[in-house]
Amino acid sequence: MMQRDVEIDYLLMNTRRDDVRQWLGDALTGLGALVSEDGSHEAFVEQISTIRPGLVFLDFSGAQAKVSGRLAEHVVRLFPTLPLVAVGNPSEPEAMLVALRAGVRDFIDLRGNPADATAVVKRLMLPRSQVKAAEPTRRGGIVAVLGARAGVGATTLAVNLAAAARRGAAAEVLLLDLGLPVRDAALYCNVSPQFHFVEAVRNLRRFDQVFVRTALAHQVNGVALLPLPETLGELRDISYSEALALLERLRAFFDLQVIDLGGFTNIDFMAQIVNAADHVMVVAEQSLGAIVSAAELLQELKKREIERDDLRLVVSRFDARLGVDAAQIADRVGVQAVETLPERREALLLATNRGVVLADDLPNDPYVRAVDALMERLGYHAGQAAERGLLARMKEKLPDAWRAPRGKRAGN
Repeated sequence: MMQRDVEIDYLLMNTRRDDVRQWLGDALTGLGALVSEDGSHEAFVEQISTIRPGLVFLDFSGAQAKVSGRLAEHVVRLFPTLPLVAVGNPSEPEAMLVALRAGVRDFIDLRGNPADATAVVKRLMLPRSQVKAAEPTRRGGIVAVLGARAGVGATTLAVNLAAAARRGAAAEVLLLDLGLPVRDAALYCNVSPQFHFVEAVRNLRRFDQVFVRTALAHQVNGVALLPLPETLGELRDISYSEALALLERLRAFFDLQVIDLGGFTNIDFMAQIVNAADHVMVVAEQSLGAIVSAAELLQELKKREIERDDLRLVVSRFDARLGVDAAQIADRVGVQAVETLPERREALLLATNRGVVLADDLPNDPYVRAVDALMERLGYHAGQAAERGLLARMKEKLPDAWRAPRGKRAGN
């Protein structure tokens, strides 16, 4: 096993082909030491932990493509911020598709100009300060999204907020799927988490960077997901103080926690989270029932001495033709700040049915632009679409059927 030298930047690859190693080694002269590990997946992961490379190359040429695809999925789960770059031949479309679905950031053509490989590494390679940091020092923010009743769009907003913040790997983001119906956010994200909120509370002392990467499920865009247990009765096993301790601990690992509380019925628990959050939004529609429910929710919070002048009302599916403007709704609910999200039911439903999040799939959609603007007003920056490399350009040329995510949607 190679010992780490702190003066050297490492790049790791999994190929067994001497010609690939030689080609990459020549192309990357001066950028770092190229290390090869062609053993088991476990050996490759151990090598990542040992040398902490700034970038990983995976060989997707020929018969190696399927092996590298499985390895990529394994690495993405454990090291979601580590850039993965596929190397191979664009003339092999099936290999390109495997690489695309596995979550690689870009593709290097082994028959292309070595300068292109150099450019990819310079753009994607993690700086040394990020590679060697064992424990994050951040203190991330918490945004709570409340829905006074199910179906008003709180979960949809929470999912797209998280995706917008993460877009282009702009931030480490956790989506806490605490709304009702149970695990709707996970369904929208096309993820089936095994580890849940109560288990996280029970394992609080074990939390470190590796535990966060391995225990939490991740959406394809890198957003981590932590849902409620499928049996809600398990919530009785933890106290409010334990739950809040978890949120505080998670601030060290995520730039932003988005908490979906759409339709949640335990007002006491909700009040504790609202009190701990940096920003709070209440989602309502223009319907009378939704407006009344939002006003009643705020009254219930006030009874528990939770009053926030910075609370924002978000009117979802807003349509000016309905004759009830956002300011009137805010006055009726009793808040000063109000935002609106346009009616985009068709676009949101199409994205969900395809197993993707609209903020990832169509960043220029009117709904997504409104979410981005909302994030800016909260003091967070929505991530920009990543620079288009060879893989992105080829993705645009793939038929829709090839772009669909592998496997069944969550809940099917």
